[in-house]
Amino acid sequence: MGDEAQGDVVYQGKLITVRKQPVPQPNGSTVLYDIVDHPDAVGIVAVRTDLGDGEPHVALVRQPRPAINQDTWEIPAGLVDPGEEDDTLKTAERELREETGFDGGTFVFLHKHYPSPGFMNEAISVYLATELRTAPGEPAPDANEIESLEWKPLVEAMAMCKRGEIEDGKTVIGLWLARDEIEGQ
Repeated sequence: MGDEAQGDVVYQGKLITVRKQPVPQPNGSTVLYDIVDHPDAVGIVAVRTDLGDGEPHVALVRQPRPAINQDTWEIPAGLVDPGEEDDTLKTAERELREETGFDGGTFVFLHKHYPSPGFMNEAISVYLATELRTAPGEPAPDANEIESLEWKPLVEAMAMCKRGEIEDGKTVIGLWLARDEIEGQ
């Protein structure tokens, strides 16, 4: 039996824990909620302006997502390691390097959101990374996670969102907020 405030653990996996958590209702009853404990994550909108046309280009990585049975285009992202919970910028720096082979010169925190707060406690912090420089000795993308890396014009990435070619929530949110930050809004 688990801590009553936290509920009873019904499944413990490598990445997630599922609990049955009692939640008092306004009518005085109690309902058991299925809660998924999931580590926090970070997404990075990596922007380059050195690709010949002077326009901002963003890194998009293609990777398999078995839960939805498809490959997706997403911004570079990854899980917050233990010990980084209070400094998600460290995660952003690490993931940018692993997935793109670049280091960021400037990082701007854009947003923290909960992608599925109805049942999961994961929070995703999104950063904008600019003034990129090639990371020394780093092959990218990480072939264990990423199928491919492409630098798309920001306007094209935004159009991909509108056409439904990008459906990942952190990516859609990150691209819109990065565009606003870049345009000075």
